[in-house]
This record gives sequence, C-alpha cells and structure tokens, in this order.
Amino acid sequence: MSVMAWPSAPAASPLLRQCGAALGDRVLRLQDEPLAILKALYRLGSLVVTTFSSGSRVSQNMHYPAFSDGEWSLESVGERCRLRQSLQPGQWHSVLAVLEPTGSLPARSLVFFDRHGQPLQQVAVAPDSGGLAFEELVCAMLHPDQQSLAPPSRMTRILGGQLGSLSELERDWTRSHDDDDFSRLLNRCQDQRAVLYESVRDSFACQVRPETLPAVLAEASQRDRATTLCVGNQGVRLCMTAPWSSPRWQGSHCHLAHNGALVSLDMARMHSLWRLRKPGDGEVVTALEALDEKGDWLWTLSAGEEESDWRALLKDSVIR
Repeated sequence: MSVMAWPSAPAASPLLRQCGAALGDRVLRLQDEPLAILKALYRLGSLVVTTFSSGSRVSQNMHYPAFSDGEWSLESVGERCRLRQSLQPGQWHSVLAVLEPTGSLPARSLVFFDRHGQPLQQVAVAPDSGGLAFEELVCAMLHPDQQSLAPPSRMTRILGGQLGSLSELERDWTRSHDDDDFSRLLNRCQDQRAVLYESVRDSFACQVRPETLPAVLAEASQRDRATTLCVGNQGVRLCMTAPWSSPRWQGSHCHLAHNGALVSLDMARMHSLWRLRKPGDGEVVTALEALDEKGDWLWTLSAGEEESDWRALLKDSVIR
C-alpha cells in the first residue's frame, strides 16, 4: 500500500476564509486542542449543533455528554426515534470561536475544522443558556496568535491493491458484516464507491434513478414509516432514525425535520443513487446510497423500524 499526496494543498473552505476575514474582531482562534474543548461542551447547556458534510447539513438541539477518554460516541433514544453520533477524534484539528454574528454563523458559537480546513461541526449556545461558561471556555483556550490561521495541510489518498475478480469481490462483499470490513473492500478502489458498485452484479449494487430518493422519502412520510438517514464527514458520522416529515423543497435542497432535528440534502450534488444489499443481523440489509460525481459517499437511507416494511416501501417507490 502506498500514499500519494495531491500536487498542491487544497483551497481553504469558504467558511474558513470567512472566519479568517473576521479574525481578531468577531472571531477568535482557540488552541488546537479540539478534544479538550469537545469534553467541555457539556458545561454549555443546551446547544444547537450543525454537522457539515458534502451535500448535506444537519442541525439539532442537544446536550453533549461528559466525554471520557476512549468514548467518543453518544446515542439518544426517544419515541420512534434514535440518534447515534460517532466521532473520529484524530480528524479534529482546529477551533474558532465566533463572538458576534459572522455571515451565517451565530454569536456564541464554536466551529471545528479538520486539518485540511474543512468544517466538521458548528456548536452554538442556545439563547439564555451557558453564556458565562462559553466565555470562560474561550478565555481558557485562547490561542496566542490572533493574526493568522494555520494553513490547511495537503490531502493524501491511500492507494489500495487490485480489485480482484468478480467472484472475489462478491465473496468479500458477502463477508462484510460491519463498516470496517466494508472499508477494507472499498480500499481496493481508492475508496471510490462507484468503481466498486459498478464492478459487482445488480443483486449486490444496482443503480437506480435519482428520482427514487424523493419518491421514497415522500412515500415514507405518507405511510408514517421511520427510516434511517446516515450522513457525515471525516470527523463525525450521524445516523438518525425517525418518521421524517414530508420533504419540503427549496430549489435543489430537500428539507426533512423531526423533533428538533433539521436535515438539508442538496440533490444537485447527487450524481448517482445505488440500491445496495449487504449482510446484516441474520438477514440481508437493503439501503439506498447517494454518491457525488467523484464517486464519493454523500448519504445513506435505510430501514427504520422493520426491514420488511422498508423493502415493501422500496418495492413501490424504486425507479429503475
């Protein structure tokens, strides 16, 4: 296995450039200790947490738990809904504190970035909650340099081996019982999922028309069926199970809501949509997975409460 660096460093994200323009005034640079700051978030009370990913954005009202070493996940369960958030702490790199409204960023908020300058999460203190704790946290973690931001680092891509024959691919696919197993399979094609999906038969991965996704979401809402939506980035993965509201459209953006969680999916970023079948707990699990034009993952939609209900929904909604 070899590592290849991109020929030039990636451009900073628009959000990082926006914050850099207000640095030292409305925005303060905090020490590059995002994990310590994450552990302190539970003291801020009620939070509005926005998770950024390619092609989607999720905002939710929540309380962070008191994280301990080695425990970087949380799960909350309500009536017919469940939220699972898994953090990859090695990907969290820098933090900025927004003191006054800056562009779309609200006052009294923290913005976490990865080492490539891409935003991971924005955490805003809810009105009338945790103001003093926010100020104490900012003062305690203030970076000595308030004139410049650390430049984004170069991106690397791990190159895998050969894909192998059709029988080898499908054999390893059927043996993939969790995300780690499937990640090793994806590594053979440089994590370009479209390459893998195009290399197996339709019974494993079948491309469907993009119109399938809004059709499934609308039908699930009409039937009051819970579905599981997974989105994320390099630093955080969210899986939310809920009977989502009827899709509301604003241009190419599809908005879903449930119990304080707001999801925005940018359908313009979706280049292809795939129906996947993978092993699950004693049964084959079916999912819809959206990819961008580079073949990279955008989001996954799968069963909520019952796999059988989900398959019946797909049978009536999938457009080939």
